[in-house]
Amino acid sequence: MAGATVTDAERQAAAMAALAGAEALADGERATGLTQLEGGWSRQAYVLATADVAGATREFVVRVKPPGALLDTDLRQEFEVYRLLGARGIAVPAVYAYEAGDNAFGGPFFVMDRAPGTSPNVWRRRDRVELEANWEGGGSLAEDLLTSLVRIHAIPERDAPPVLPRRDFEAAVSHWEEVQGSMALVRDPVVEDAYAWLRDHPPDPIEPTLVHGDYRIGNCLNQDGRITAILDWELSYVGDPRYDLGYISLDYEAGRFTQPGSPLLGSIADREWFLDEYEARSGRPVDREVVRTYAVLADLMLTAILTTGIRMYVDGRSTDVRMVWTRFALSSLRSELTELMRY
Repeated sequence: MAGATVTDAERQAAAMAALAGAEALADGERATGLTQLEGGWSRQAYVLATADVAGATREFVVRVKPPGALLDTDLRQEFEVYRLLGARGIAVPAVYAYEAGDNAFGGPFFVMDRAPGTSPNVWRRRDRVELEANWEGGGSLAEDLLTSLVRIHAIPERDAPPVLPRRDFEAAVSHWEEVQGSMALVRDPVVEDAYAWLRDHPPDPIEPTLVHGDYRIGNCLNQDGRITAILDWELSYVGDPRYDLGYISLDYEAGRFTQPGSPLLGSIADREWFLDEYEARSGRPVDREVVRTYAVLADLMLTAILTTGIRMYVDGRSTDVRMVWTRFALSSLRSELTELMRY
């Protein structure tokens, strides 16, 4: 249906057909509405509402990779990761159907349950206050986030979906360096030096596992102080699990922007508690210098992604003003790079 005007009714029918093909619908269950959610940088999302003959209602999420997505990642790998994690009892929505052919959504899509809860924004002060209060009140969110991370990292390479990319440390560094180099409008000596710094600080290799790649409380739904679902697996890969520790340890992921964010790791937990508990529960030593190395790589990954958004806007491949607005975040990431490398 490329190039054709598509109605919501056609999209709704496509989603229902996918669910019917997966035998996920009850007898007589029908669609009652389709609403596109706000946001979405590399994916679009729609909520599909249904009702059965007895009046019982359900909601599904249709996750779509549109043309010109910010990140050229494989939607199929997300679907397969959700399916794997769901089978292992990790907090993710159940997935039902994946469609890759020409369809009314204009790109590959899959359908999953809509999990309850909301996602906090650590760059919004009131959300940070609530997250910090949860830690002071017992840390149920930190406990859930830590427990899930240990379980995710317990999935070895052999059990990970074959569609997932496999990247050791050097491959991960080279990947984001190539993205940065192809998308940057101007050269940045700090960024270039950081890639050289990484190659001077390679961590000792360990057994690869499933890596989320964007692990933070903002990619989780929570309700009543408990995590109900872990979302956004588009950056997942098989590699060094310590990458996720470096990523979540960034001050940027604790809300640092033009002003300091939370003193807590990821706005949810005492830093040493989180790393010590991860070590104890995973049985995997946590060298703080290795965490620092992966924090540098995570910072560079975010820099490359934001740089890609700016390039897409400047080149006219996107009219989403958020793409170019993210230039204001680059200064914070750049500053944190210098601190991590101890300039």
